[in-house]
Amino acid sequence: MANREAAVMSEKDYIGRRGEIIFEYLIGKKCKGRFWFQTTFAGDKAETKDFIVNLIEPSTGEATFFAQVKATSKGYSGKRSARKLRVNVTKKDMKKLKSVNGPAFVVGIDVERQTGYLVAITAETGDRLSGLPCTHKIGCELIEKLWKEIDAYWAKRKMLAEKSLFS
Repeated sequence: MANREAAVMSEKDYIGRRGEIIFEYLIGKKCKGRFWFQTTFAGDKAETKDFIVNLIEPSTGEATFFAQVKATSKGYSGKRSARKLRVNVTKKDMKKLKSVNGPAFVVGIDVERQTGYLVAITAETGDRLSGLPCTHKIGCELIEKLWKEIDAYWAKRKMLAEKSLFS
């Protein structure tokens, strides 16, 4: 069965799957002597939320973010600070990403160079992305900063119910 499924995959499917593998490798990298994130693939079950990414040893009980991975072998447009990876996020996907119950990011993966870039989805993010800015390359410096930002986000939230009908 697996060989039959592999036979019907398109090049776009292979590029997408390769991008997911590269993302897991990049975000799961050991930096400063420790691992920072644990990924769970949700792509087949959760449209637009390809990964649920858990922080390892957060200051709160649990801290996560969602990631949608967009992979390409088409390279880049623009130069210097205007450089963008040739991937897009549709209006429909952006709307879904803005409605998730936690921090969400789009990750652009260059499958040829095996590099990735991350963009936060916030209230100020436009209604679509045409090209993904290459300003936040996934590496050890970004990984530590991202972990701290997500940890701080969840630490500010009071997650325990004050009361319940079932208390």
